[in-house]
Amino acid sequence: MVKKVQEMKESIDTEELKENVVKSSKWIRVLLVIVFCFVFSWAAFFLGLFAGLQFLFHLFTNEPNKNLTKVGVGFRNYMVQIINYVTYQTAEKPFPFSSFPKK
Repeated sequence: MVKKVQEMKESIDTEELKENVVKSSKWIRVLLVIVFCFVFSWAAFFLGLFAGLQFLFHLFTNEPNKNLTKVGVGFRNYMVQIINYVTYQTAEKPFPFSSFPKK
């Protein structure tokens, strides 16, 4: 048992661990993740607002508003861009650090 613990200690490279913890890029990423989680909550609010407006258009005109549909698609794609960044699916930062997602 003591030998296994010693082997585990030897297998952990403390210098590499220190370098990883001290890297500023990792701390910047976690800060951006927090910011984009906040932005995502606002985007979700606006997406809900667009959905409500779209319902009203559909209720009164019997068809969705085309401009509102385009805006909704853009917001949905932006939210997917944020989700991909926050969940480490991609290293590309969402808008405004990159272009706004297209259709």
